[in-house]
Amino acid sequence: MKKILAMLLVTIFALSATAFAAIYRHDDDIVFEYDENAIEITAEIHNDDEHRIVMGYKDKAWGDGYITIQVVDLPDGQGFPTREELAESMGTTADAFEDMPTWGNFKDVVTTSTTTEGLTETVFIAPVTDDDGEVEDILTVIIATSEVEDEEAAQNRDDAISAIVDTLKVND
Repeated sequence: MKKILAMLLVTIFALSATAFAAIYRHDDDIVFEYDENAIEITAEIHNDDEHRIVMGYKDKAWGDGYITIQVVDLPDGQGFPTREELAESMGTTADAFEDMPTWGNFKDVVTTSTTTEGLTETVFIAPVTDDDGEVEDILTVIIATSEVEDEEAAQNRDDAISAIVDTLKVND
């Protein structure tokens, strides 16, 4: 539970820093509004071992998209999955993944990307280590963006998403 709250707070601060005008609560969701933009954040706690935050947006300039942040606790003694194991769980091949030595606050990240009907979905999978350097969780971040004609708007969107990623931390 601490992890999901920490991720949600970091996300709120990151989004607030990008000049959103209004933040309000609607039912169990936290909604951010910026001009005609509506960004909705939902936190889902599936069980004690899996936590997820989903942020979706629809905007004239930014297009449609979403960011999903998920943390899954690994059982004791289980290491970070191999590319083959990741590929099998995602229905793809091991060569679809690329290594990223660092990404935001994380190291040894693997990534893959697909584009379907104008929506590009990029998946980042990172090991989360404890103080002893042992992998105890898997962080998966999915960033989906639609194609937009305005290059400046696309860059602004990508910068806002990068601000979220750069502040993302997983706490125990």
